[in-house]
Amino acid sequence: MRKTLTALLITLSVSGASFAAGKILAKVNGKAITENDLQEVMKTLPPNYKTLEGNPQFRKQILENMVKEELLYQQALKEGIDKDPEVQKEIEMMKKRIIVQALLRKHVKPEDVKVSDSEAKTFYEKNKERFKDANGKAVPFQTLKPFIVQSLKQQKEQEAFRKALDKYVADLEKHSKVEVYIK
Repeated sequence: MRKTLTALLITLSVSGASFAAGKILAKVNGKAITENDLQEVMKTLPPNYKTLEGNPQFRKQILENMVKEELLYQQALKEGIDKDPEVQKEIEMMKKRIIVQALLRKHVKPEDVKVSDSEAKTFYEKNKERFKDANGKAVPFQTLKPFIVQSLKQQKEQEAFRKALDKYVADLEKHSKVEVYIK
């Protein structure tokens, strides 16, 4: 009896977790927007918004935006906008971009980059004139260090991505027939 009760509780807790993930947060003309849908949108947010994911007001705002978008989408379908030839071209272009982005995520793995304290300090020293407060006083390096490191890291990451992308495309070109007819 005790084993049966334990098994039932485990089953309920597992199904309860999946139920919570599929919990309906809103409906638009019968179309449900679930907790999963909200989580998927949250995953696409820029990194600086990630800290707000647990904020109920922020989540509510995102949900309200999702409701508005669904209303607009449904209206567009009613009006047949999705059938417009120009819209179809745009859809195909976006589809191509999404597929290419997925390919790049799969195959283009740039090297990890780091920014040393000396690199950050050198950047600060070379650009000291740019780092002044409202009174014209130099802002100390230690105050700016996190921002300088982040900025340099982003630059290095972009460069590493470009290099990895160029290498991947060059490898593809070696095994493909590419013909360009304009110069």
